[in-house]
This record gives sequence, C-alpha cells and structure tokens, in this order.
Amino acid sequence: MAHPLAGPQAYGRALRLLLGNPSLLGWALLPALVTLALSIAALWAAMSFGDDLLGWVWPEPDGGWLHGLWVAGRWLLSAASALLSLVITPWLVMLIGLPLCEPLAERADALLGGPAPSAGFWAGIADAAVSSTGIVALGLAGAAALFVLGLIPGVGLLTAPLATFVWTPLFLAFDLYDSSLARRQVPFRRKLALTFGHPAHSLGLGLIGGFLVSVPIVNLIGLPLSVVAGVAAVRDLEARGALRADR
Repeated sequence: MAHPLAGPQAYGRALRLLLGNPSLLGWALLPALVTLALSIAALWAAMSFGDDLLGWVWPEPDGGWLHGLWVAGRWLLSAASALLSLVITPWLVMLIGLPLCEPLAERADALLGGPAPSAGFWAGIADAAVSSTGIVALGLAGAAALFVLGLIPGVGLLTAPLATFVWTPLFLAFDLYDSSLARRQVPFRRKLALTFGHPAHSLGLGLIGGFLVSVPIVNLIGLPLSVVAGVAAVRDLEARGALRADR
C-alpha cells in the first residue's frame, strides 16, 4: 500500500529525470507553451467577462458613493472570475495540453524501464486526445453535479472542498496515469480502480499537479513535470505489483 508521500516523491523522480535528460525538455516545449497561452487566455477572458457582466447589469454611475460601490463590486467580481479561471484551467489543460505531452510521456516511460516509444508520433497524440476528451467530459459532469448541489443552502460547504480537493485532483491523476496505463493495455475500468484504489498516489499526484497546471508561468514547466510524474507514479505502482493485482 502506498504511503502519503508517494505523490510528492513521484514529482521528485520526475524532476530528476528531466534534469538528467535534457533531450526530454525539447519534447516538453510545445505543450508547455500551449498550456501557458491557454492559462493566460482563460484568466484574461474570465476577468474581461466579469467587467462586461457588471457593466450590463449595473452601468457605471457618474460619481459619488455609488461610483465607489460600483468600483468595489468590479474588483470583487474580477477577483471571483480570476479564481473561477483557476478552477476551469486544469480542465482546459487536460483537454488540449496533455495530449501534446504524449511523446514526452512515452520517452520518459522508456527511460524509467517501461515500454519503448511507439513509431507513430501523431497517432499517439490523437489517441491521447480521444482518451483525454472522455476523461474531461466525465470530470466536468461530476464538477457540474457538485456545483448544482452547492446551490442548496449549507450543502455548498461540503461540495466546494470536495470538488477542489478530491474530485478534480483524482481526475487529473487519472489523466496523468492514462497514457502509461494505455501502453500497458490496462482497460478503462481497471484504470478507474487503480486511481481510486490508491488514493495516496492519486490525490498527492493530482493536488500538486492541479497547482502546477493552473498557474500561468508556473505551468510552463509544471505541465511536463506533472506528465512525467504521472509516468513515475505508474512505474512505482507497477514495481509494487499493483497493476497485476488490479488485473
């Protein structure tokens, strides 16, 4: 059974692997830049939308205390929109950024003793995109359900922490595991069992990964680091015999 530091240790192994193999950084460049652009765009769109929404609901007063109240409301709405973008961005990264990391994941897996990289560069990215789309759809469906439940007075006190600290990290971990498990021909249901059956690995991996892929600039290296950490976590579980047990 994995210990509580299994997730953080996977990131330590990933960092050592990247620093020890500079050729991997070249494979990380494209998804890193795409993820950075996505995060900045999401943050800008959320804050701009907040301004437009306030202007539509309450046009800017000419002056006086109402104008001061309007300015305070504008800043509060912009801050709330920025926080919302940090919740949405990991899903965007999972949908678009992670498939572009498939060549990196394959080569990192091979360096850690896993299967050799496949011959098809674009085929691997396409397969990862299809899988990631399904994972994101399932994760978003759960997040939407938690959001609706959160509208019930008192229930939001439970659903908000659940969505932030359990649901989203688990599905991010699932996506980080996915390409390595697919190369080992692990079926979908067994991937779910592996993710939810080893919470020390999955929550540790997903909580750290959620921060690394959500924050602009940080995710320039955070995305590829999280992908390689997912590979390292699967290799660790494989070495412990967990993949055989799940079969």
